Amino acid sequence: VNYYDLFLPFDTLWRMVLHNTNRSPEVAKELDQLKEHPQSLIVFDPHYNGKIMGGFYKVLQKGEDSGIHWKSIVMQRYELKKEDITNKALVGYEHIAPERFKGYMFVRDLLGRLTFCITITEIQKIDGYFFGGQVTNILEASSVEQYILKAKKEQDYFEWLAKHPDFDSLRTDSLRADSIKRGLKPGSGNNMDDEDPSKVRKEVIDRKYYEGKFDDEIPVKLYVRYMKDPRNGKMVYYDGLYKFGDQKSYAKLTITRTDDGKWIMEDDPPVGTLELILKDKIYTGSWANAENGTGYDVVLKPADIQQSKLEQLDNILEKGLSGSVNEAYTEKKESEKDDDKKDAKDKKDPKDKTVADIKQEIREKKKEIRNKKREEAEKALEQQQK
Repeated sequence: VNYYDLFLPFDTLWRMVLHNTNRSPEVAKELDQLKEHPQSLIVFDPHYNGKIMGGFYKVLQKGEDSGIHWKSIVMQRYELKKEDITNKALVGYEHIAPERFKGYMFVRDLLGRLTFCITITEIQKIDGYFFGGQVTNILEASSVEQYILKAKKEQDYFEWLAKHPDFDSLRTDSLRADSIKRGLKPGSGNNMDDEDPSKVRKEVIDRKYYEGKFDDEIPVKLYVRYMKDPRNGKMVYYDGLYKFGDQKSYAKLTITRTDDGKWIMEDDPPVGTLELILKDKIYTGSWANAENGTGYDVVLKPADIQQSKLEQLDNILEKGLSGSVNEAYTEKKESEKDDDKKDAKDKKDPKDKTVADIKQEIREKKKEIRNKKREEAEKALEQQQK
């Protein structure tokens, strides 16, 4: 299915308006008003509305300019909210598409190890199925707050550019992708990294340590740090470590907190994602592996930890000594492979033996017989000598 086919054609939508099964007077009145504005439905059909495909290709190109590897992305999460009807010409359309959504979709570039946010509008639920999804922008961001901040910088950049038409166009083109990505105005010292919560100098103001299990079986340890921007004292950033099962080393976590209170903790390097809710000091939620789709239920509770251990965990974060969740998987798989080889060797079916195997067995049997006869002959000679 390609992007174009995600949208219902105008003819289909128009038939739904003309032949709607709801015959109540209120609905009929609203649909009659919609019939007076057929052009309002054309905007949902990419055949007539070129902005839909144009915006899609623009996002693809902008993503490439920002360094994304489209073939290496995986879906991380999405944050959507219902879209209200603000256009009077669309009054009555709620009887065709009762639910419409807009919001943010986060994808992880596994090759580049970066998270990108894509804004989407007009995701429509029609007859129980979802259609549409007009993409409007893409920026490197791991949270809605970070996206909004960068989008504002991007808007300021284009406004500045519009007010300086005589600026060197060649230089502008060469700086454009990097400017959009980092929020840098050509010829100015305004750098977005100065306000990026993940890149400012941070002061740790709290540390939390938790222990628990995946699916009530696999032991898990989690360490979370709360940090603020020393310039304004605001909480701006979280990071942490965790390990589970047979892992020997902790894996680093990139942590964000959504507007609705959900904690998103992503492996770095990316393997899995924790989606948790913190209530009464207890984390509950799920862990999902982005590579193979496996997942676990998670329950984590506060646990005691020695100060020296906290210092060790801080040292791991500060000096980049964390490992990867993949290490445990790799060791387990290699161990399983060795066990499988051993079992296969010990339990080899006689029917599967080759001619070489049979000849080897015969040679070993003959050798065993010769050794036995030699021992018997030596014993007999010793007796004769006595």
